[in-house]
Amino acid sequence: MDITDIPGVTDTNANASRTSGKPDTLNSEFLYYSSVLKILAATLTNELDKQKIVPWAKKLFRPEYHSSQFREKRNKYLLHLTLTILNDEAYGIFTQIPPAGALLDLESIEKEQFPAAEWELDTTWQDTKRNLSEEFEPLQCSVHSTLDECNSDHLLDKILDQEFQFLLYLVKPYAALLPNSYDRTRVATWMQTLCSIADESCSSMRGIRNDYIMALLGYVHNLRLVGPFSQYPPIRALPPLAEAAKMAAETKPITDPNGPDAAEFLASQPVPDDGAFCYIALTGDLITSNLPPPSGPAGPPDDY
Repeated sequence: MDITDIPGVTDTNANASRTSGKPDTLNSEFLYYSSVLKILAATLTNELDKQKIVPWAKKLFRPEYHSSQFREKRNKYLLHLTLTILNDEAYGIFTQIPPAGALLDLESIEKEQFPAAEWELDTTWQDTKRNLSEEFEPLQCSVHSTLDECNSDHLLDKILDQEFQFLLYLVKPYAALLPNSYDRTRVATWMQTLCSIADESCSSMRGIRNDYIMALLGYVHNLRLVGPFSQYPPIRALPPLAEAAKMAAETKPITDPNGPDAAEFLASQPVPDDGAFCYIALTGDLITSNLPPPSGPAGPPDDY
């Protein structure tokens, strides 16, 4: 039996007619879940999951659950059932046949504990902090001007640390694939420095740390290190990423035809049998013109 064959799931207009007057919020929710279940239930991949879902739908669409006493409980179960189908699997209470009698309140049912993700169990961050040398000095805050401001900035610590641990987990395998041993050493130093921004560090510094690790992930994914990561990390304070990128561009501008970025670009191009390369670099900076300033009022353009 398919879930769409259950009376009440397909005939939502009939359900609406059972209520007198203007439909209330609970009835509107019910009509919504009816429509969603009718569409999504058929998309379940596992046939065994479908067989588990159908008895629950039959239970929740029985006439007694249209009474005012049970409509709220019914809608909570339908919401939980809808989320289950969206995840394309039956889990929790929906892996069992519904009871013949009254349903328990969802709040009283013990929540199913899902196992932690692999990145949540990764200990790279903890191991790196534990192996820092005794001479290593924590980076200073580059955001706040006073210690009180820094100490009061800890609202987003937890979520920023979770984000950093996930990004660090993604960086690690790509860092090991870097072909240049000097690049691998620099990446290890950067990872060590970024891992040290923890514990007593403020949320603002944690945010800067996450900006760096996100940018580093993008570079190591392409198996190259450029920008701020072409140098070793600073010792005293870590500036915002935008400032560090600007300083790196001023030190080794990509517009320099003799710079390493230009050489890397040219080396990757096919060698022509005849002719020559033409390398053009664009910059947003104003360049002083070599043309002399006009003397006197501007005249009409020359004819060619």
